[in-house]
Amino acid sequence: MIMLSDLIAVCGFDCSNCPAYKATQSNDEAERKRVAEKWDKATGTKHTVEDILCDGCRAGGRIVTYCATCNIRTCAQNKGYLTCVHCPECPCDKIVRPGTREMLEALKKTL
Repeated sequence: MIMLSDLIAVCGFDCSNCPAYKATQSNDEAERKRVAEKWDKATGTKHTVEDILCDGCRAGGRIVTYCATCNIRTCAQNKGYLTCVHCPECPCDKIVRPGTREMLEALKKTL
């Protein structure tokens, strides 16, 4: 059985590619501010620099507010699954963000 990295998010995204994760791990407050501003524009919601602190979705530390409220993450955790792919209902109607189905299919092939 292949071990699943803690940096693979519940939705299948690789957290090591996330600008919030990178800015947190490099302790770059200016970059966290840039990420917050970019996400403000992309989502239409306000993000603070403190919202952009992340150690990875499943790593057990800090998590960005965007991922903390993710309906995919909440659903899988409430059902007791490590990731969405581990759920027999995957993919379901909660998968609406562009590219997420593809990330989950790619993750499924590695398990």
